[in-house]
Formats: sequence, structure tokens, C-alpha cells
Amino acid sequence: MAFSQVTKTKKIRELFIKGEEITYKAIEGYIKKLHDDNLPSPELIDHLVTTSTSSPFSDKLMVFHKMDMFSMRVRNFGNSLAVNGRRDLALMYANFLKDISGFVNDAADIMIENGWMETPPEAADREDLSSK
Repeated sequence: MAFSQVTKTKKIRELFIKGEEITYKAIEGYIKKLHDDNLPSPELIDHLVTTSTSSPFSDKLMVFHKMDMFSMRVRNFGNSLAVNGRRDLALMYANFLKDISGFVNDAADIMIENGWMETPPEAADREDLSSK
């Protein structure tokens, strides 16, 4: 939420808004699951985000931070899937993994487009090589 209101780049703002939507969708699912199981849920801390539109960080740092944080979610979901015996939670994690992986991919594309990150190594195109 905070990063989307301070960046001046439309494509990056849209990425942050997409991340916020993915996060809220996941949080709503977790809160519903906790309530269904008669367990307490933590409060959101959205009220701590200021109304400032002046960025204390560069777009490069903000995109990298969000890409890193969402990448950590992928790893955490993988760990949770490995040790959790509940199928209902495993299905929930698997559904959110798709959205989170898409976000990380979009963030990496922005990083590459802006020259903030190198294109990852890719496999050689053997068909192209053999046609030369």
C-alpha cells in the first residue's frame, strides 16, 4: 500500500497494487480459516501507513524488496506444505503460490527492463543453433 502511493512510475505502481491485492486475498482466506476453526486472528496494521506521497526509497529498492518478500513467501509455503499434515491448508497454500509466483515474475521483469537485474541464464535454443 505504502509503496504504491509513493512511486511515480505507473508500471511499478500497478505491480505494487497487484501485490497488495494478492496479499489481501490471502489474508482474507487465512482469517476466514482461523474464524471457521474458532481461533483468533491477528489485527491488520494498515493504519500505520502514512499519507505521504514522497518516497524515502528508490523504485529499484522498493521493487527489489517486494520481489524478495514475495520470494520468501514461496519458500515459506514450501516449508509449510512439507511439514503440515492438513490437506485444507495445503490446498490454500497451493492456490496462493500461483499468484505469488506470478508477482515475483512480474517484478523480475521490471527489474530486468530497467537494468536493475541481469536476465537469468537460460537454456540454449538447440533448434535455433542447429538451423544455422
